[in-house]
Amino acid sequence: MVFAWAAVAQPAAMERKKNPYKWMISADWSAIDDNGEPFTKLFDLPGSWNYEYFPSRLMVDRFYYKAWSFEGTATYNRYYSNKQINGAIGLSGSFFALNFGLKHSFRRYFRGANWFDPYISMGLGATYRTVRTVPLNAQLYTTFGANFWLSKKWGLQLQTTGNLAIVPDIYTTDADYLQHALGVVYRFDPKKRSKNTFSNRKYKWVHERQRAGKRQT
Repeated sequence: MVFAWAAVAQPAAMERKKNPYKWMISADWSAIDDNGEPFTKLFDLPGSWNYEYFPSRLMVDRFYYKAWSFEGTATYNRYYSNKQINGAIGLSGSFFALNFGLKHSFRRYFRGANWFDPYISMGLGATYRTVRTVPLNAQLYTTFGANFWLSKKWGLQLQTTGNLAIVPDIYTTDADYLQHALGVVYRFDPKKRSKNTFSNRKYKWVHERQRAGKRQT
């Protein structure tokens, strides 16, 4: 996946010269799918998805260069006893996660639809789950998502993240899980700097002396 991502990101000639934003933030409704069956019951919302009725995930994105940015996320969820968790029913507890990674936007390929902003991000994180015997573990994550811009600053965000636990039995562990998120995203416009620095306020006294000299002559 890393090699494929790098290959798609190569053509710099298609990049926009103007930075689309400086900072981006979002507040999301998050759902955790930790049923222990990674290839089945992917959309079993009533039986496997643990979620809150309030935004429980926060994201901060810092634009870096062209289509690249850095992101950090923090998530809180609860496990409910009526949901399937690693094949079992009757478990309940808390979920906390922190992720930090690198994001790449593919918006430049959809110039005819500026409202559509798909992206992929990868990075490292840590998850704490009270329902597990070993509650804390590190993970690698990959996110596929998209922003749907309703205006220049406001939009909706939809994404799915696969979390791979970094543990000794990495191929057979039941510590992996999926996280889905839907939320509201807001981006801050980059600051515009004047190219004519000589006309700035700190050079105002120079212009005043020039005008005074002309009046005397």
